[in-house]
Amino acid sequence: MSFAPLIAIVDDDPGVRGSVDSLLRSAGMAGLAFASAEELLASGAQGRLACIVTDLHMPGMTGLELQAEMALRGWRHPVIVMTAYPTDAARDQAMGRGAAAFLTKPIDPDGLLEAIERAVA
Repeated sequence: MSFAPLIAIVDDDPGVRGSVDSLLRSAGMAGLAFASAEELLASGAQGRLACIVTDLHMPGMTGLELQAEMALRGWRHPVIVMTAYPTDAARDQAMGRGAAAFLTKPIDPDGLLEAIERAVA
């Protein structure tokens, strides 16, 4: 029996969370949405997750800060960072911390699915 990978969607925009969740379901994956990095960290869901897709810029903890906190906690999940405001510095920092991908919003659905599939393979 095969199970759909569970992908965390961390974004403060409910529209983005809903869109990514719908995209994942259409591709046979399951999404678990969080409105903030802090919500993900407090959820206790890390043992069930295959990958984390996070926004870069959020109130409170940013996507880069989430990456750093995950490393401190020993979480080894692949992380995909997405942002509407990409900079070379942010890309370099995310990829330097081991991000599986750094994507620009609006997100290309096929590009996101390919990044997730590579990350969970």
